[in-house]
Amino acid sequence: MRPFDAGEAVAQPGLLLRLAARLRTLPLILRSTVLSIGGNVAGAAASFLTQLVLARTLEATRYGIYSYLLAWVNLGVLFGKLEFDTAALRFVSAYDSTHKDGLLAGFLRHGWRTVGWTAALLALTAGAIAWLLRGHLPAGIADAIWAAMVLLPLTACLAFSSSILQALRRVPQAQLPQILLRPVLFGVGLLAVVGMLGRQPGAGGAVALNALAMAVALGVSLFLLGRALPARVRDAAPTFDSKTWTSTVRGLMIIALAQLVLSYQTDVLVVGTMLGAREAGIYSAASQLTSLIGLGANGVFFVVLPIFSQLHARGDHDELQRLVVRTVQGCIAVTVPAALVLCIAGPTVVHWYGPSFAGAVPVLYLLTAGQVAGMTLGGLSSFLLITSGHEREASRVAIFTAVFNLTLSLILTPLFGVIGAAVATVAAALLRVGLLYWFAGRRLHVAVTPFFPRPRPGTAGA
Repeated sequence: MRPFDAGEAVAQPGLLLRLAARLRTLPLILRSTVLSIGGNVAGAAASFLTQLVLARTLEATRYGIYSYLLAWVNLGVLFGKLEFDTAALRFVSAYDSTHKDGLLAGFLRHGWRTVGWTAALLALTAGAIAWLLRGHLPAGIADAIWAAMVLLPLTACLAFSSSILQALRRVPQAQLPQILLRPVLFGVGLLAVVGMLGRQPGAGGAVALNALAMAVALGVSLFLLGRALPARVRDAAPTFDSKTWTSTVRGLMIIALAQLVLSYQTDVLVVGTMLGAREAGIYSAASQLTSLIGLGANGVFFVVLPIFSQLHARGDHDELQRLVVRTVQGCIAVTVPAALVLCIAGPTVVHWYGPSFAGAVPVLYLLTAGQVAGMTLGGLSSFLLITSGHEREASRVAIFTAVFNLTLSLILTPLFGVIGAAVATVAAALLRVGLLYWFAGRRLHVAVTPFFPRPRPGTAGA
C-alpha cells in the first residue's frame, strides 16, 4: 500500500478523479452504514423481545413446534422466490448504475411474475396436502400448516421487494418493513392476544399472527418501492434477458439450498425430527440469540453489496480491494465485541426464556464461534463471488460444505444431542470460510482480509 503522492495525482488526472469520487462517496457510505446498523439493531431488539414473549408463552415444546413450522416455511420461501432477491442485488445495481432502464424494467417485471406465481403455487399445493391429510395429523397441526402457507408467499414477496430497495441504495426503506415493522407488529399482536384477550395462542395462532404482520409489512414495502423507483425506469419499455437471468438464478438457487443446509433452519429440522419438539425449541432459542452477533456485519453488508456490484461492473479492481479491506475491518469491529458480550451474558439471557430452555447455553457458545467466522470472512467472500458473476464457484463450495454439514449432523446429533448438531454446523462453517477465501482470491484477485495486500508485480498501488 503506497502513500498518496500529490505530485503523482496532478500528473495523472485519472487518479485525481478516483480520489475525488472516493471523497464524495465516503460520507454517503458511512451514513448509510450507520443507518443500516441502527436499523438492524432496532429490528433485532424488537425481534428479540417478541421471541422472548413467544418463548415464555409457548414454552419449549410448543415453541419447538412453531420453530419447526417456520423452518419449513423458510424452505418453501427459498423455492418460492427462486433467489430473485439475491439476483436483484446484482442486476438492479448494475442496470441502475449504467442507466440500462429497459433491462431494469424487464428484470423487475419478470422477477415479480416469477416470485409471485411460484410462491403462491407452492403455498396452495402444501395447503391442499395438509387438507387431504388433516385426519391423520395431530389436533391443531393442520390449521397451523395452513397459516404457515399464507405466510410463505408474503415472505417471498417481501424479500424480493426489500432487495430491490437495497440495490437502489435505499437503506432505511429496505430495512424498515422487513427488519423493524414486522417484528414490532408481531409482538404487539402477541401481547394483545395474551394480555388484553387473556388467551394463550398455540403454535398455529403464533404463525397466523406472524403472517398478519408480514402482510402489513409487505404493503408498506411496496409503497416505498413505488416511490423509490426512478420515473425513467417506470416509463421505459421492458427489455428481457431471460437467458442470463435464468442462468444466474439457477446458480444462486444451488448456493441458497446448500446454505440452507448450513443454516440453523436445517439444524432445527434435524433436531426436531431426530430428538423431538422440546430439543428443537432449545436449539432454536440458542440460534436466535447467536444471530444477534451478525447485526452489525449485516448492516455493513447491506450497504456495500450494491457497491461491490457497481465497482466490478466498471472494472475498478483497486477500489474494490480497498472497499473489501475496509468492510472486513468494519465487520470485525462490530462482530467480535458483540460475540464477547453474548458469551458473558448468555446464561442470563437464556434464563429469561424460562427454565425449560436451560440446555441452550452450551449450544450458544458453540454457534457463536461459527457465527464470528462466517460474518467476518465467509459471508463477504461469498457475496463477492455472487455479485461479480462467479456464482458457480460459490455454489461448489456451498454444495460441498452443505453435504459435509448434513452428514456430520446425522452422525453427531443422535450421539450427542443438540451439542452434536452445533458441532457439525460450526465445523462446516469454518470449512466454508477457508474455501470461499481461496476462491475469491483465485477468481477476483481480491484478498478478503483486514489488511491491504502487497501490490502485485507490475501494478500500481491502490
